[in-house]
Amino acid sequence: MSVERARLSIPAGTPCWIELVTTDIPVARGFYGALFGWEFQEHDDPREGRHVIAHRDGFPVASIRESADGRTRWRLFLATPDSAATAAAAGKLGGRIIVPRSRVPGLGVKLVLATPADDEFGLLEPDATWQFDVGLPGTLVWAELVTIKAQAADHFYGGLFGYTGEQFGTDHLSDYEVWYLGGDSVLARVCMIRDHLSPGAHAHWLVYLGVDEEVGTDEMVRTAVAHHGRVRVDPYDSSLGRVAVLRDPLGARFALVDPSQATDYGSAGNDDPYDD
Repeated sequence: MSVERARLSIPAGTPCWIELVTTDIPVARGFYGALFGWEFQEHDDPREGRHVIAHRDGFPVASIRESADGRTRWRLFLATPDSAATAAAAGKLGGRIIVPRSRVPGLGVKLVLATPADDEFGLLEPDATWQFDVGLPGTLVWAELVTIKAQAADHFYGGLFGYTGEQFGTDHLSDYEVWYLGGDSVLARVCMIRDHLSPGAHAHWLVYLGVDEEVGTDEMVRTAVAHHGRVRVDPYDSSLGRVAVLRDPLGARFALVDPSQATDYGSAGNDDPYDD
């Protein structure tokens, strides 16, 4: 993904926003602010409720919202030029709206859907003033859908956005597919293995947030632990960069990645997609 500092021509299906749904906004602010240097602007919308926009160097990078169901997780939003039409197309593929359409000033029209792969994602019809930094330290670098229903996910997202896929791994124990738009890789899908699932595991998006190469992934992990984060996968080298998988103090899984350390070997997927 490339850096976007203003609204350009965004192909439908391109990641264009991330949102942390959390049970404790102040705790989340403290953790991610300490980890990435994010600054925050609060909003209180009568329909959307309390939410916070996180900024890095003055540019928006994510939002934080109160959870309505007691679960904490990161949510990915994909771009669309027409949220109503795309939602209708999603319905024909088995999707259903779980958070209705609403407008967030400066962001755009958004809604959230559940899919036949038992995951959820957002649609965003960006405003003309939309901005979203990606590919930089403290911003979205990559995202993977982790689900047990891999074929359902491939069918749904491929049908909705026209993704083409390239499979990595040669057996059911290493099922990792990269999704492309116009030749550019945009997302990946990881298949959870049924025998390795823990009770209560949910399909989810794993967002990879960038690390400053002058700091490094290993040092960022130490900072996260010092602020009550938990390590799920110790730092390892991959084709994406130096990666670690963590949970924030409230349980949301996310990955750290230093793209400057990308290698020609190693896995592009994380090693712990099952525990939720």
